[in-house]
Amino acid sequence: MSPPLRTTLHAVIAHPDGQRVAAVSGMLPSAVVTENTFVGSGISGAFPALAPWLAPLRRLGFARLPTEPDGTLVRESIWQLDPVTDVSGVEWATPDALPEHQQFWAESALTPIPDLRPEFARPGWAAGALAWLDGELREQGLTRRGWPDPLKHWGISALWRVPLVEGGPLYLKAVPAFFAREVPVTCLLSREIPGAAPPVLAADTGRNLLLLAHAGDVPDEAENGVTLAAHLAWVQRASLPLLPEFRALGLPDHGPEWVTSLLPELLRDEHFMVGEAEGLTPDEAAKLRALEPRVREACARLAASPLPRVAGHGDLHRWNTVRDGEGQWTLLDWSDASVTHPFLDADPAYLAPEDAGADTLEAVENAYLSAWTDLLPLPELRALLREARLVGEVYRALGYTHAINLHLEDRAGWRAAHLEHLRGLLLRAAEPALPLS
Repeated sequence: MSPPLRTTLHAVIAHPDGQRVAAVSGMLPSAVVTENTFVGSGISGAFPALAPWLAPLRRLGFARLPTEPDGTLVRESIWQLDPVTDVSGVEWATPDALPEHQQFWAESALTPIPDLRPEFARPGWAAGALAWLDGELREQGLTRRGWPDPLKHWGISALWRVPLVEGGPLYLKAVPAFFAREVPVTCLLSREIPGAAPPVLAADTGRNLLLLAHAGDVPDEAENGVTLAAHLAWVQRASLPLLPEFRALGLPDHGPEWVTSLLPELLRDEHFMVGEAEGLTPDEAAKLRALEPRVREACARLAASPLPRVAGHGDLHRWNTVRDGEGQWTLLDWSDASVTHPFLDADPAYLAPEDAGADTLEAVENAYLSAWTDLLPLPELRALLREARLVGEVYRALGYTHAINLHLEDRAGWRAAHLEHLRGLLLRAAEPALPLS
């Protein structure tokens, strides 16, 4: 059972004049909620006296405070919010009229908007998104029941759960321009391959919006990942006839050759962050540099294998999947979509529960590889997957260092995300090698 949580939430609401923010009794409006709020959940209805619904724009600050004696986790969160109705019960104050510790937050909300900020983090976006949503619902004979519930709002996406009067829920998703390919890719996969992506009810490629049906729930730890692995292999093979359409959509090739070409850049000192709080140790950095020849050889073996290129996910793990009551899996979040070698998305450790033992991992591996035995004998496939697990960690790390981190306004929260995969590379390299033939 999770420990209780208490978050003090401060709201920064900018006046349209760009000079003032909303204040109550000379301070930013504050509320206490029982959600984490780190990625925007639990904040839209936190200030009913000000407005019935406030859309999240961007997180301006977040702190983990000392845990209380009873075990309650304590957080403080500062969010810039955007009203879609009139705000009441506030005064409008310039930043210098606020307490000193709140002035920086207000000034941050009033600074000019940089080009890198996604549309869904800009004032006025939510009103337009709601109008688009309600128009699409009307066309399909559906009615929204109350306000959407923002589930996630960060630099790489915005996701709202939309309650309906009958049935549902539905989900409105927005992605930034650098992930624009997710919209047409999701539409194509949803239309052509059951369970490859959630059912799409509407899409706007100009505004990078998707309206998605509910496809199931995130698996719990009791789900061992065996059927998920089989589903992944089926989706990959079913994507083969669609490759011309994927390429026409501009999907890049992120196969082993791409990994090889960027490997020297990834293994530069700046990406190791040695000496920083989250960084690698000097020993880890040295071991990674020494692995470059081995990773290159593994890339060459994958590239030379008879396995075809398929639709690549780029960040596939069990939390990017859902399963419905009938056992049907659906893959989510194709923002990193590419054309790639199938095994780079198929590490059993990402499909099985986090604490899975060797027997479970082997069962997941067998379920996946059984779909490819028409191309190679099982022992060769098993050895090739071992190579792919090594390369796959580089493939995933590059998704941060050479994609996401190049486009974010605030990179502080993401600049160390790739280190999980560099450490994963060290773990994979420590596993005993299997003969390829």
